[in-house]
Amino acid sequence: MIRIAVIAANQTEDIELVTPVDIWRRAGIIVRVISVEKKKNVILAHGTKVSCDEVLAKENLAKYNGLYLPGGKGWTKFNEIIAPKLVTFCQKNAKNKKVTFMAACAAPEFFVKYDMLSPNAKITCYPSQVDEKIKQHYVKKNVVISDNFITTAGPGTVAEFAIEVVKKFISPSKASEINKAMLYI
Repeated sequence: MIRIAVIAANQTEDIELVTPVDIWRRAGIIVRVISVEKKKNVILAHGTKVSCDEVLAKENLAKYNGLYLPGGKGWTKFNEIIAPKLVTFCQKNAKNKKVTFMAACAAPEFFVKYDMLSPNAKITCYPSQVDEKIKQHYVKKNVVISDNFITTAGPGTVAEFAIEVVKKFISPSKASEINKAMLYI
């Protein structure tokens, strides 16, 4: 069974959290939303209140096939001060092909900040995030799959991204089935 941990914080971009979780669950993927806050409840960037499944301090990230970091201002809490367990796990497993690391919008910067990418790895992100550190890895596309990383550019691209994840973890036919059911063709 495929398992994905979705990391959430206050100010996470609403659509970037909710849309992939919904699509992945439709595909039969076990998805758990994990809060980096001290409490399970988070308030997303546009006021949506979410009750996460668990807080990061109590979660075992090693049991997941994928780890997803949505964007919005909340991604800045994915750091060694607020979420050292997350940073340590990601750095330790960056080259582990059994774990797929995913991020949206501004959050792919996490992979660069914590030196997780190989020199030739490619990512996409929200265009205003492209700076000198990200530039060498950046590709201007909606979704980029490179090594064991899948990234997406922003809120308007997360459905396409989530479908690509279904293709990778489940099958292209399941992704097509979900596309048709959601009228996302």
